Amino acid sequence: MSFPQPRIPGINTDDVTTDVTEAPHRAAGLGRAAVAGVVATVDVEAGEDDWDLPPTEEHPRPVVLVHGTFGNRGYTWTDATPLLRRAGHRVFRLDYGRHLHPVLFGLGDIRASARQLAEFVDEVLRRTGAAQVDLVGFSQGGMMPRYYLNALGGAPKVHNFVGIAPSNHGVTAQGLMNLARQIPGARELVEQGAVGTVVPAWPQLQHDHPFQRELADLGETAEGVRHTVIATSHDDVVTPYTSCALAAAEGRHVRNVVLQDLDPEDSTAHVAMPYNPTVLKAVLEALAE
Repeated sequence: MSFPQPRIPGINTDDVTTDVTEAPHRAAGLGRAAVAGVVATVDVEAGEDDWDLPPTEEHPRPVVLVHGTFGNRGYTWTDATPLLRRAGHRVFRLDYGRHLHPVLFGLGDIRASARQLAEFVDEVLRRTGAAQVDLVGFSQGGMMPRYYLNALGGAPKVHNFVGIAPSNHGVTAQGLMNLARQIPGARELVEQGAVGTVVPAWPQLQHDHPFQRELADLGETAEGVRHTVIATSHDDVVTPYTSCALAAAEGRHVRNVVLQDLDPEDSTAHVAMPYNPTVLKAVLEALAE
């Protein structure tokens, strides 16, 4: 399958009205991601994880950050990492889902990515001596860990799982193209030919793929894990944005938050969510529980 050049808002889009009104918000997200990429390249210290820091009584659990599709451990978390550290948390980030690209990750088979997460969490627990971690994931990184929790036995090792604009029930092909158009280098990657070959996660992310049905059958939440979802009503990748939410279940802790309920004037779109100060404040609040 091949893809045309990016659609022009208001000219050749599927939804002219939405694209025209959301174009400034998407542009802001693109700019923020580009700036984060530069920061991640030049800030060497920020690229180091907290392997040598001892736990504190106030924050005994390490925080594992899980980027999304076309993301990496650097640019996705340029704002979250220093904020978490200032609050006293130890931060650990992995690059998962490497496939045919040296910088962009989250591209490989999602089940294999979940196994990589499992190995990373085990390494964090082994080296820090902690009993559990907290997970914070963005986009695919807010969905993929559910496979780790429910299929790979990860639930006892996780206390909090916070999903930022997570693709919990899959996305559409148009949503994925909206994402690719906003990440430097991603559009070229998916236009190289058969997208399922260069980005194996692409078909699995779509709402009607068998992987999404398998994930649903495993259950939306995991026993003993505190689940928090932070969505935005201006999401242009996970649509409708309400599909980010997890279903409540007896005996399970589930909290679904919409950014606009916290700040009605905030128009942040999908790509910019990991950099939004209101979102990051909500993350800190969730980790405090």
